[in-house]
Amino acid sequence: MRTYVRIFSLTALLVFLALGGAAGAAKQKVTITLSEMKFAPNRITVQAGSAVELKLVNRGKVKHEFMVYTVPKAGLDPDELEKWAEENSYFKGLELKVEGGGIEVVGTNIFEVEIDAGKSAEVTFTPKQTGTFEIGCHIEGHYEKGMKGTLIVK
Repeated sequence: MRTYVRIFSLTALLVFLALGGAAGAAKQKVTITLSEMKFAPNRITVQAGSAVELKLVNRGKVKHEFMVYTVPKAGLDPDELEKWAEENSYFKGLELKVEGGGIEVVGTNIFEVEIDAGKSAEVTFTPKQTGTFEIGCHIEGHYEKGMKGTLIVK
């Protein structure tokens, strides 16, 4: 009888741990629409340590890009700003998976995702660094016309 109780207790513990692990592993899913010089929503909050799946949908008439980086110093000109965004990418050293157009890329040195008009892409990553970061499109003239937003990682 004691053997059955031990087996039942061990089985119950394993089921509890498995269910608890599955619940904690749920992805944070956010859809971001890119259109004429804006991101919608333009403010996103996610939790550090939990996987995030961003679905980027370009409903605009032109190509857009999606970059996340440390908030830049004021007064940078557009060329300096794009370089700043690349050098200070949130994704630098972070494993990132990008899927779209029948292509999947996984890497730790991806700093931008370009999405053609009418297309979409999914970006999956697990945020580690907390803080407030800027989202921007640095295709010529887009950022200057207001195509930027905020990513908050808690």
